[in-house]
Amino acid sequence: MTFSTRRVATLVATSAVLSPALFAQQFTLQPVFPHGAQWTEGVECADVDNDGDLDVFFAEGEGFMSAGTKRQNKLVINKLVETGPGVFADESLARLGAHISNGKGVATGDIDNDGWIDALFANGFGTDLPFLYHNQGASNPGFFTFDGVARGFTTAHSAGGAQFGDLDDDGDLDVIINDAYFTAAAAPHLYLNNGAGVFTEQPAKLGAPAKGSQMDVQLVDVDNDDDLDFFGVCRQSNSGGNHYLMLNDGAANFTNQSSLITGTTTSTYEADCGDLDGDTDIDLFFVSVTGFQEGAYRNEKVASGTLAFTKMTPLPGSVDDNEIALFDWDVDGDYDVVVGSLGSHEYLHRNNGALSFTDSSTGNITFVSDSTLDCTVADLDNDGRYDIITAQGESNAPQFTDKWYKNSGAQDTLAPVIVSQSSFTAAAAGPVVLHAKIRDQVIDDGMNWVTSASRFTLNPTAQSAGVSIDPGAFTPAVLNVATGTTVTWTNNSGANQSVDINTAPWVFNSGTIANGGTYAFTFVAPGTYAISTTGGFNAQVVVTGGAVTQKGFYMGGQQYRFAIDATSAAELCYELVFTDWAGNVRVSRPVRVTLSGGGCTPPVVYCTAKVNSIGCTPAIGWSGTPSASAGAGFFITAANVLNNKSGLFFYSFNGQQAIAFQGGTLCFKLPIKRTSLQGSGGNPPPNDCSGTYSIDFNAYIASGVDPALVAGAAFDGQYWARDPGFSPPNNTGLTDALHVVLCP
Repeated sequence: MTFSTRRVATLVATSAVLSPALFAQQFTLQPVFPHGAQWTEGVECADVDNDGDLDVFFAEGEGFMSAGTKRQNKLVINKLVETGPGVFADESLARLGAHISNGKGVATGDIDNDGWIDALFANGFGTDLPFLYHNQGASNPGFFTFDGVARGFTTAHSAGGAQFGDLDDDGDLDVIINDAYFTAAAAPHLYLNNGAGVFTEQPAKLGAPAKGSQMDVQLVDVDNDDDLDFFGVCRQSNSGGNHYLMLNDGAANFTNQSSLITGTTTSTYEADCGDLDGDTDIDLFFVSVTGFQEGAYRNEKVASGTLAFTKMTPLPGSVDDNEIALFDWDVDGDYDVVVGSLGSHEYLHRNNGALSFTDSSTGNITFVSDSTLDCTVADLDNDGRYDIITAQGESNAPQFTDKWYKNSGAQDTLAPVIVSQSSFTAAAAGPVVLHAKIRDQVIDDGMNWVTSASRFTLNPTAQSAGVSIDPGAFTPAVLNVATGTTVTWTNNSGANQSVDINTAPWVFNSGTIANGGTYAFTFVAPGTYAISTTGGFNAQVVVTGGAVTQKGFYMGGQQYRFAIDATSAAELCYELVFTDWAGNVRVSRPVRVTLSGGGCTPPVVYCTAKVNSIGCTPAIGWSGTPSASAGAGFFITAANVLNNKSGLFFYSFNGQQAIAFQGGTLCFKLPIKRTSLQGSGGNPPPNDCSGTYSIDFNAYIASGVDPALVAGAAFDGQYWARDPGFSPPNNTGLTDALHVVLCP
């Protein structure tokens, strides 16, 4: 998020000051982006077309304390995949449409869980509504529909920023948009998502007091209770605390604790949040914490058990700055600080530990004198190094050129760190919901470039196996087990031993096992695992079978949510997988839990079929037992099919959602898998709805064409066929949908 600041003196023309030859400069200025020299207040990166490189949004529009000229919202497409590194194209009009505003910030997130990134522009001075751009997805990747009004944004705010996050723990992204950007005091705005990307404002749940000059929105777990709180920076003195600190109860009901943050100046435009001292709670780092000096506030939650903040000694130097990003640019495992500055250059503060920082700008970044209003951190050329992108505006108008500083330093080789992992909660008729919190090399306005997945098996056929640690050998030396098996090593060697599982990314150590002691580990994923011990001998565990991998949900603030449909299971084995943009992987220690379920749950028909062109309603159906072992026939049927048209059975493992599709409703989330269905035979007359189709799904499972179809896997499906009575592209038919959980 970015925020304009005043500048007393006009900045001199942009000039690059080369760092001393003694140093190898890490961040080097690259050619400018192609979208023109306009006043830019916000920048955020996202892979809008799902091609594997990061594109860049810019929020533009002039005006510091009052509205100036509105500018086109910008989207610059990265041509890394098509052309090579360093090639960008301004495709704003083609992809966003012609929309101008006084843009002050841009937030990105997948608002309807369809796998495609959407964007929201926060507009200042009350001149425009929030601008929501909905990605058209697979049909037109990276092109957007401008439909904020239809999705609930019907009131103009004077917004300096916004951020998406799952505030009520229901698996979709909500949003907070601030207000009073250099206008009269007002309250910020909480909008809750209904799951389909439609938002409703909930002022009573947020309960925030009115404050003036709101600059920033941060959604992060400040009090270590595994939900996202609201921290908002303001650039003026306000009663009850200059800034917002609103604590969440997990269901998006907030309590005002703003008075806990005291002592900042009235020139604070930005802060960012992350664990700066390695104690696992979230600290704060401000611009202009004292005068124009930057500085940190230490969170005392872990140390004392009580949420409180201690203001640390401000950093030396006094420069009118605008933006903070936390970024481990020296790859030593802690967050350093990037400062977007209005001075003679951007600043890099190296973290020395214990909230001590050293200005390390000289020799590490090209010195350019410009008015940086925002910056972000992202790997634009996919070289495993995170770059710095800056947005320019306000003063020195000829130099409104947004910039890319390429990182040529050490590659990111550090896997994400799992900070915490909650135990599961399982409702009687619902999924097992898991939460985890991680830390990785970057955190800037909620962006950290880490994806997640759960990997699991339900009701494993083999649940336990044993290995003896004998003097000089494992017995057996090679153990063959099925996925979901818990292996127990017993130390019979007569001396202390350890068990090391060292097949990356599964790197686990038992610690010391005394003679007669044991160590247990559950193997969830198939593969061959190398095992060793302090005695110097080796073994293998060979794991065969299948496991389900299911994408995790990024809640924001480096927190993740996993929902596993285990309603019919009595036993669940799972591990969580986190992968950063550079490809480093961290796997959680596998967990085995006993559930209250078991047996086979009957499939459920849901959603609405598309009435076909002659008025008949096609219908999904089923018979038999949905067994992953394929022992008994499980037939999925489609009835009332127009003219006995052959078609496809669409299915997905990604959950339910109503999506407009070819004039009807697709009842589950993309991407789609498919298989053919077999007809009832015969040639019915035209305009006939007697067609019946079926597939023996257990036989389909037994064929091995989809390894994800294992016990515990939940999928949703519909029958799809042509309907020539409708005009293209709506000349198709769809039944209602079927939800299936496979039992053993």
